[in-house]
Amino acid sequence: MTRVTPVPPLAALAGLALDLARCLPPGLAWWAGGLLGHAFALLPGREQRRCREHLALAFPGRDAGWIERTARATFRHSGRMALWTLAVNRRPPAGLRRGMVVVGAEHLRALARACRRGEGTFVFTGHLGNWELLVRVFATVIPTTVIARRLRHPLADALVQAGRAQGGAEVVYQDDDPRAVLRALRAGRAVGTLFDQDVPSLAGTFVPWFGRLANTPSGPAALALLARVPVQAIYCYRQAGRWVLQVGPRTLPARSADRTAAITALTAQQTGYLEALVRRFPSQWVWWHKRWRIRPPGEADAVAAPPGAPGSRP
Repeated sequence: MTRVTPVPPLAALAGLALDLARCLPPGLAWWAGGLLGHAFALLPGREQRRCREHLALAFPGRDAGWIERTARATFRHSGRMALWTLAVNRRPPAGLRRGMVVVGAEHLRALARACRRGEGTFVFTGHLGNWELLVRVFATVIPTTVIARRLRHPLADALVQAGRAQGGAEVVYQDDDPRAVLRALRAGRAVGTLFDQDVPSLAGTFVPWFGRLANTPSGPAALALLARVPVQAIYCYRQAGRWVLQVGPRTLPARSADRTAAITALTAQQTGYLEALVRRFPSQWVWWHKRWRIRPPGEADAVAAPPGAPGSRP
């Protein structure tokens, strides 16, 4: 007699929800995701409050009305991105690529030529727009390796990593042997990672982010400098109803006898590139993340919202 392993109720419910989301037409998923995101933005939760506080910190010249509208738009975008991405989960990545606009096509061609020559490139990207779509589409044209963080829930982790692998991307976890990343670079692959969050468990360096020092993972810059490979900034965001793939120039970081200073300089450069995009599309970044969680020595442990800001506390 075959023994059936029981499925935990939460995992079964999550699996059912995922199956239902995949059955939605993309247009309906986009609409429903925005509706769910807007409803979530109106709830009195920690993420909602933190989103408003961080927007007020990053844009001190904006009034309370703009902060509130942008906070709601942020959650609408996240809801749309999540549900739409699930709805197109089983669609061929190459088909999704055909509807995209490419900004910096000459830089993408330069990267493709470098890969054919067997020259690796380290790609910096972040939580702007649709980073999951970026991986799926990008890997269909460029041999790609992704440095990923393990998600706490095994089902969510399996779903995300399976989506990233659809276009042909390899996945290396942050806690894997770093030599796997170096091997990928030496094989002429583009190695990419999301580098724009304050993660206490990772080594970091303080660089400017919207006028305040923010602890930022230093590993990506350290690996790029160790491998002596060019770096490139690549992002995917929404503009005028279409997904845009923005590809920055492929440049070789300046070498320095001071390795720590070189790592910080490269991290600051890439953070500045992302900040410029976030200023253009503020509702497409994850403002509820604790971006200023760790403070430099001598500063307060937490960043408080300015007096009078939406959601601020005395």
